[in-house]
Amino acid sequence: MSENRYYLGSSPIVLKTDEDYSRLIQRLRQYLEVRNLSVLMGNGCSIPLGSPVIGDAGSLKGEFAKTKYQLTDSACQATALKTLEVLLPKAGKIGIEPLLTVLANIQANEQLLGHQTTIGGKPVSASDARSLEQLLKKWLFLKCKEVSETEDSKLRFHEELLRRILLRSTTLPRAKIFTLNYDLLIERALDNLGVLYFDGFLGTINRTLRTESYHYDLYYPGETTEGRVTRVDRVIHLYKLHGSTNWRRHGSKGAEVVIRHGSPQDTEYGDVMIYPSPLKVTEMNGYPYSEMFRHLSAQITQQQSVLLVIGYRFQDSHVNRLIYQALSIPSFVLVIVTPSLIEPAKGSEPGEEHEIWRLTQIDSKRILVIVGGEKGADGNYVSGAGTLQDFSTKLMPDISELNTEAKANEELAKILKKPSEPDAK
Repeated sequence: MSENRYYLGSSPIVLKTDEDYSRLIQRLRQYLEVRNLSVLMGNGCSIPLGSPVIGDAGSLKGEFAKTKYQLTDSACQATALKTLEVLLPKAGKIGIEPLLTVLANIQANEQLLGHQTTIGGKPVSASDARSLEQLLKKWLFLKCKEVSETEDSKLRFHEELLRRILLRSTTLPRAKIFTLNYDLLIERALDNLGVLYFDGFLGTINRTLRTESYHYDLYYPGETTEGRVTRVDRVIHLYKLHGSTNWRRHGSKGAEVVIRHGSPQDTEYGDVMIYPSPLKVTEMNGYPYSEMFRHLSAQITQQQSVLLVIGYRFQDSHVNRLIYQALSIPSFVLVIVTPSLIEPAKGSEPGEEHEIWRLTQIDSKRILVIVGGEKGADGNYVSGAGTLQDFSTKLMPDISELNTEAKANEELAKILKKPSEPDAK
């Protein structure tokens, strides 16, 4: 178990008494009322609900061989597994996302340069890379689909975090939610709350990515002849930085990104928009990912900005770079929520896994790190100040009087309840 504490500078402040918690909650309340609020949610928010851990592709070889994840074409399946063996490093490990990047580069090299890539003396063709890409994306898609279909009761911590964010003053700009996750848990939580959100897509039957829609807003019609309008409450902006399981490439050259909710065929998994882009040329920094990251950078580099990071271990250098650039702005505040803090061994150099610890050593009063987590029988964190479960319900400031949505639903249930039915719990 990791002790509940927080860092405002390099020294930890242990959370023991009600007064300790009250001081932290008051500080968070001040941050939530800063003009520009952004939230970055990582895989740590989804892992307790079954999201896969994708940091070591080598440890997942048994998963890829399971019948339900196999490619329908046995030859393609065999090619994919053989290619995986070639690409796995002899020492160390490689995650799914970096491996997908390698596969995109192999395909791009053959397309643009006209020759195959050789790794460890073994040629890897674009066709080989495409087979492995399809297998990895099929596995990711089905895993995330399972997570996205979790029962509503398990989404209450996502819902509570979002509900409390929406308690900000309506005179402030819309809160922005950025996520690195492919699953649909945030979308489902927003739907359950009845919250309107802009996700960059326009249309009803055919939803197509139009990132200019992030600049739109919703207002009630003017109530006077002067045309005064009132902004609609409970609206949020959602940005999926690494794509989503329901994004697909579409069009003659894959120029459009659309939403599809059905399961793709094996040959279509390459069109699933999971980071990086599955185009036949490498697009690590291409559309639409570059557009999503541009919005993140533009948001957190504004004056009077707060970025709340939860479930992200600071393992992606391209994300870290934008956050560190924002720290050069004196009014920017970074809040990190993490269940554990890994310190390097005495006398050794910090590695990637020590990045959050390194941030505490900067001794900045603009970096708040909240730590604390206890694991359950399944090895996942189930409680603690640094978990979504406790942070969303115990530390995020709440104004219970404004929780009218839950009260209205409870009152409606009572009105509609038949005399013979027991009270709804």
